[in-house]
Amino acid sequence: MRHTGSTLATLAALAVLGAVVVGGCGGTTAQPASSATAPPSIPADITGTIHDLTTDAATGLPVLLVVDDGAIDRSADRASVTVTPRTIVWLLKGGQGTPADLGAGQMVSVWFDGPVAESYPVQAEAGVIRILLDD
Repeated sequence: MRHTGSTLATLAALAVLGAVVVGGCGGTTAQPASSATAPPSIPADITGTIHDLTTDAATGLPVLLVVDDGAIDRSADRASVTVTPRTIVWLLKGGQGTPADLGAGQMVSVWFDGPVAESYPVQAEAGVIRILLDD
């Protein structure tokens, strides 16, 4: 098939537009690789201390304000993280826990699941939360 210059320019413009739309959404749509025996092996989206813990009135699940303590250079220094029924919580001593194991003052690593609202702080749902240090 033969393409004219204007056809190629149109295809190139559509490719750039597609990349901008996909790239501008932020986050990931797939939950990080986590198994029944171990948390994800890829770097977390944010690691820091839970500075505020509230409960979502609709679901009864926690909403965390995680503040990066500067230990790891990430694109976000704080995040409002919503726990969902799909969120996997890993305990400090190993094994899976529940959202009830999360508390203010704990250091955690969080892997986001789904799109990330690029507000300040960023807002995302948690795919996996790993407790690194209890308060």
